[in-house]
Amino acid sequence: MVHEIQKNFLLSDATLLMNFQKDGILFKSSEFEIFYTKITCSKSIKFKNIDGSFYKVIRINDEILEQNYEEKISKKEFIKARKNRIGKSIKKKRYEFKFCSLKSFIDVYSKPEICILKVFFPTLEEARRFSLPNEFKIQKEFDYILDSKFMILYGCDFFKFDVEKYFKKIEKNQDIILKFPNLINAFKGYRIFLFYLFKKLKFYWNLALDKKQKEYFCEFISYANKIHVILVAASGVFNQNLSKDLIFRFKDLIEKFSHFYKQDTYEDLLLFLSGEFIQSLFSDFDFFIKENSFYEGEKKDKLFKQAIAIEFRKKLIFFKKNLLKDFEKSFLELGIFLEYFCDFFDIKSLNKLYKKYFILKSKKEILSKIGNKKEKFDKLISRSSKELKIYKGC
Repeated sequence: MVHEIQKNFLLSDATLLMNFQKDGILFKSSEFEIFYTKITCSKSIKFKNIDGSFYKVIRINDEILEQNYEEKISKKEFIKARKNRIGKSIKKKRYEFKFCSLKSFIDVYSKPEICILKVFFPTLEEARRFSLPNEFKIQKEFDYILDSKFMILYGCDFFKFDVEKYFKKIEKNQDIILKFPNLINAFKGYRIFLFYLFKKLKFYWNLALDKKQKEYFCEFISYANKIHVILVAASGVFNQNLSKDLIFRFKDLIEKFSHFYKQDTYEDLLLFLSGEFIQSLFSDFDFFIKENSFYEGEKKDKLFKQAIAIEFRKKLIFFKKNLLKDFEKSFLELGIFLEYFCDFFDIKSLNKLYKKYFILKSKKEILSKIGNKKEKFDKLISRSSKELKIYKGC
């Protein structure tokens, strides 16, 4: 298959389209509805409605060849397939025209309403030389191909996200419900999440030192464990040497805390929590999160949603395999991802898994419920894993 060379631009609004129409530029307009029923690295199945004509498109990728098979189908087949769609349908109106003799589209999407200009080129060299006039008021040029599959998985939130402003929101309200944009990179996403967890850790650290109550000690070590798990999961996103050092130090914190906590009194534990080890770790970690490009790793530009989906799936598989061997570790790790990232994905089975099994507190209670409903539990794990797998390579 010959790939078309294209450039994609986010327009500020539909003004450019209206100006073109006033200038008498001829358009061919079409209305689209597109959805997918299968997305893997090697194969995708797409259905599209173009002005009342319905099509099924199978795309196969392998190491040697990429092929598309398109067939016209009935409206009834289209509606039936829609029931098994992945995510939501993409709906848009396309205006096709010639710009500087180049094939061009303006796609106007609904919910949210955004306008994307696509320009196609015969050669890579022409694409490199091409630039748009300033009066086009382009908000952003994309450095990736913006196709319907990408938008179904990651949405249309293309506007700039200010990490520092989000940090300030967390500073003001530590009970904030985290909402991650679909299109931030892994470096920004993990920074936000670690900053949030760190603020909660420090909050319970202060309470533990002040109130000296068991519940605050438990909350403190819970957030220390969460930070350790997320640092390990973010391997490659941050500078390798620095993140390895922090992983080791948080593991050390957890082990020392556990040692002192098992003693009959809290005296040694309080000395440890107020000592130089904790102060130094907190200072270094605070700088690590707030610093920007200095701590970037090789995988910094990977999409955060994709990175989380891949790690989430690993936790599901690990939990199922290690249910009886290493329950505490696998339950802790999967529980963190279910608690904070269920709503990041439009996957019903993840929410069911969390609400039915992971809000329970005791190991005995959880294992009892899983044992009584083993078949349903396994189906939820398998279904969730399968749906998260679509983000692999996409």
